[in-house]
Amino acid sequence: MHRSAILTLLLALLNSAFALHNSEAQNHQGLQESAQNQEPQGTVNQARPLFALAGDSTVTDHAGWGNGFKALLHDETTCINFAKSGRSSRSFRAEGFWKQCLDANPQYLLIQFGHNDQPGKGPERESAADGDFRTHLIRFIQEARNQQIKPILVTSLTRRRWNSDGTIQESLREYADATIAVAKSHDVPLIDLHQKSIQQCEKMGPIAYRAFEPMTDKGADHTHLNAEGSLAVASLVVANVIQLLPEVTPLFNQKKLEQILTQGETPATLSNELLTVDHTSDTISIRAGERTILTYNKRSPPIPDGIDPIYHRSGFLHPVGSPSGKVVTTAFPFDHPHQQGIFSAWVSTSWNGHEVDFWNLAKGTGRVLHQRVNKIFSQKTLIGFEVDLVHQVLQPHTVDVLRERWRITADHRPDSVFSFDLQSTQSAITDTPLMIHQNRYGGFAVRGPVNWLSVQDPTPPDWPAVNGCTIVNEHTADRIAGNHQRTRWVSMNGLIEGKPVSITMMHANRTQDSSNAARLHPSKPYFCFSRCVEESFLITKDNPLVSHFRFLITDEAPNRKWIMQQWEQWQKELPNSNGDSKP
Repeated sequence: MHRSAILTLLLALLNSAFALHNSEAQNHQGLQESAQNQEPQGTVNQARPLFALAGDSTVTDHAGWGNGFKALLHDETTCINFAKSGRSSRSFRAEGFWKQCLDANPQYLLIQFGHNDQPGKGPERESAADGDFRTHLIRFIQEARNQQIKPILVTSLTRRRWNSDGTIQESLREYADATIAVAKSHDVPLIDLHQKSIQQCEKMGPIAYRAFEPMTDKGADHTHLNAEGSLAVASLVVANVIQLLPEVTPLFNQKKLEQILTQGETPATLSNELLTVDHTSDTISIRAGERTILTYNKRSPPIPDGIDPIYHRSGFLHPVGSPSGKVVTTAFPFDHPHQQGIFSAWVSTSWNGHEVDFWNLAKGTGRVLHQRVNKIFSQKTLIGFEVDLVHQVLQPHTVDVLRERWRITADHRPDSVFSFDLQSTQSAITDTPLMIHQNRYGGFAVRGPVNWLSVQDPTPPDWPAVNGCTIVNEHTADRIAGNHQRTRWVSMNGLIEGKPVSITMMHANRTQDSSNAARLHPSKPYFCFSRCVEESFLITKDNPLVSHFRFLITDEAPNRKWIMQQWEQWQKELPNSNGDSKP
């Protein structure tokens, strides 16, 4: 059966069961609150908890799916997590934790082992998949049933060991198969989390799945889960518990489960009759009728012949078009192939004692790339999408150090102008902050077409004639006088097919001055808003950098008075816009 059909069937089952028990449902307060409230709220402590969890670190509250499981329960439902890091089916019993499970006398007991039973874990832990491991599971089942506890076997959560083609190496398959065999021979409900977590991983891919993994100074933890990953994996467990035991459906928060199960499921096309979003495996585009306003690249476009593959890049806007269909950005320009359309990157940074350049990709110290799509939305005349990017340190270890959330929105405008907003929120992923050093450029940039290069710039043989461009700021200063000035907007314009086209970038930062220093290149069609021109600063988990930009694209030279009117109007709209969206 197709996945969407399965999901539809499951949600129908949830709705049906929930309707029968609606009076028992309560709103849950979220993952973190659940972690602090293991006992049921608003009721006398139950003599017998409903659920207990037994397993290794991948089931614990701090590093596994246990906390997510609790977060999907209604507040009055008791769940005690006895899982312990580093334990196997052998040592869990030997160290007395299994006895604690039996003494708690839950109604349902979920049991998952395998990671620490593997060879190499030492004689006090390891058990052969076709030998003692099965014996241990059978004893767990028998002893639980002797106390009228209903056991549920869960196969091992997969390790994320990725093949080059984006598939998972199944290092725990023999333990998963042993668990399946025991469940079948002893008629025990089984959740094949091993297979379902592999499917979840391969659907998302290695870059997107890193959002679910703990990130340390050594890189991603490919075994355990962070808070978001705990919920994502727990949703697989809960959905299957409900399928196996429909009577427990009212114990779970149906609305929250449905949201997690459908997270990332976006339509191929969404329209509000004025604007349309098209979503493919490679791009997200916004168009007005058949005219493309912008395209966001989830994957790197093909790299032109003669350009080093090190310059591949995802997570940027190109092409960006004018109302008449002229393209005002470029990708992989021969002169600066690291400058891609509309993009963000810092040049001079340090993290954990390492100097990192996310801008100049040829250095090989860092890069920015697309991670995942969060949602696509339409509100009256407004349409847009939300995506996450990661700023990745490449040496000496690959570590995701910043998560950057882009919220792109386009509104219906007169036919003479295309306009869209970009809100960026950059937050540290690790406990180690990213230091942005004072530097002459870096931040949010716009790269224009190659034929807007200055006539003084060298071009390849037989290259079409270049005709230059003009860059001005709000002070009407040109690209030389205006370089590094504080300004609320910058406009770049030139000729395409003999006719003028312009792109204007307006900036506002609610946590700082409304103006910001901008780097205007003296000859190339490029500029960027660079807070780092004036000062060094830190980006941390608790102190994200939030920036707002509005872009105006017209088929005419910029008009300062009109742009200032647009900026003033934008300021009136900002307080009423959707608030900051922290990654």
